[in-house]
Amino acid sequence: MSHLMVLTEGAQTGTEECFIGGKPKLPPDSSVPQCVLCGADQTFLFQVAFPGEHVWTGLSLAVFLCTNCADENHLIPEMLPGVLAGADIPVNFLTNYQRNFHFLVFPTESGQFDTRYPERVKFSPIRLQRTGSGLGMGLIGGTPAWVMEDESPRTYGSRVPMHFLLQIHAGLEFRMVQGAPPQMEVGLAGEPEPSPHDFYQLFIGNVVYFFGTETRTPPLVYAITQVS
Repeated sequence: MSHLMVLTEGAQTGTEECFIGGKPKLPPDSSVPQCVLCGADQTFLFQVAFPGEHVWTGLSLAVFLCTNCADENHLIPEMLPGVLAGADIPVNFLTNYQRNFHFLVFPTESGQFDTRYPERVKFSPIRLQRTGSGLGMGLIGGTPAWVMEDESPRTYGSRVPMHFLLQIHAGLEFRMVQGAPPQMEVGLAGEPEPSPHDFYQLFIGNVVYFFGTETRTPPLVYAITQVS
């Protein structure tokens, strides 16, 4: 069963479970991840609580991205070698590839409103609704809407099945709060430079597909992108 993720309006109260920007809800033993490439705190983009009937029901996923640095070798998540469709993901790959981004997965009920986080992205609640007309910001559950060929992985470590979690549509803009630092991007000369835009983008605005391990101890996330 799939759900459409629809952006709505409203002020953050700290009770929301699915939202873009603002301050994250995180488990008490966690902290904002730091970029392996530059050491800066990563920017919180969005989080979702997976609904009932989903393979990860009861869990939440918070997505962080470094907006402080830009490296042409790390604009999108590292890809597996060879054919992606039906691939077996090597052990440790899903922890080692998180260099300038981070996927934090935790029991939804353990999330606490992090009032200390200096927000950079404007807050927008996300409403989950049964798939209908319109695109929204993406889909949770169901079947991926591939824009190219099906690149679903098969297993992790040769034995743990992988399942589709959600996808984010192309061109999604994470609007910056006033005074937030611009996202660094790779310029025409190949050197990092500040973006002129008033928003951040995840993985240069590509369509992003998220898959997760069937085994939830620990839950691991595999993300791949396609160009629409």
